[in-house]
Amino acid sequence: MKIAWRGVLGIIGAFAFFGVARAQAPDWTGYYTEARGKNLAGLKQLSPNLSEVVTAHLQPWARAKMEATDGVADDSGAVCQPTGVFRYPVNAANPGSFLWLPAADKIVIVSFQINTAGVRRIYLNRERPKSLLPTWNGDSIGHWEGDTLVADTIGFNDKSWLHPAMQPHTEETHLIERFRQVSDSGNSFLEIASTVEDRKALTSAYAFTRYFRRTGESMPENICNDDIEVWKQFKNKALQRDMKNAREVR
Repeated sequence: MKIAWRGVLGIIGAFAFFGVARAQAPDWTGYYTEARGKNLAGLKQLSPNLSEVVTAHLQPWARAKMEATDGVADDSGAVCQPTGVFRYPVNAANPGSFLWLPAADKIVIVSFQINTAGVRRIYLNRERPKSLLPTWNGDSIGHWEGDTLVADTIGFNDKSWLHPAMQPHTEETHLIERFRQVSDSGNSFLEIASTVEDRKALTSAYAFTRYFRRTGESMPENICNDDIEVWKQFKNKALQRDMKNAREVR
């Protein structure tokens, strides 16, 4: 009987511990926009010139593929296909933005473009599927290390770019992200520290950080093509900047 009671108490204790651990997870619900320039306060980004960093880590074949890529014709996002996770929320043309929605078993991150590429799910408390079908967003498994959420993502296809400047990757890509809240000069930020590995496309891993501020509780409506001509001008300007950056680091 004592053994049975010990077993029951052990189970109760385990549930109590699990409940406390979950209760300690910070609530980051809300809409976030990327902090840039003076809005960073005193924070310093790791790899602010991300396009140059990514290109410098490309293997020769990957660099050659980037140089042969047509930034208009080969942009999957321009033909109503997903663009993958690497261009959201880190975007060269616009400050990134996303809606953070926690749930009991996962974290849902909705980027400013609402499509299959703009919705990520970081699953908590579950094992990685034994067989992964390569997808645009990969398979993300997360766990809490104190007040830091660590997301580990594999299972990518090779159809997206590592950056809007057209750097390619393979299905071997491995993304590790660490999300935590930091404060500077009285301001609170959500820091995303990312490390990208790809033994087939990169000579070594590269890392970068970006900072985001909560600016609301819900995501505002964003219609990118209300004015087609304005959208075309914006798209062309952004593309020219990305292509210029790509040429400079070749």
